[in-house]
Amino acid sequence: MTRQLPKQIFGMPSTETASRIDDSDATNAACAAHFRFTARMRELEVQFEAKASELRSAFLAELSALREGEAA
Repeated sequence: MTRQLPKQIFGMPSTETASRIDDSDATNAACAAHFRFTARMRELEVQFEAKASELRSAFLAELSALREGEAA
């Protein structure tokens, strides 16, 4: 049995090489999507923590006001 070699046109990559390039491109795209996702999650976490801090401060201010009202 003879093994058939894929025809390669001058200047064009073989189908195997093209497939590997496509796989590499897909991997790079997945990595870029993961990076964007992670960056957006970090931004969201920062926004959440800032809002939670505001709510904590408002809550503590209310408690402090209640305590001052009891002392009077």
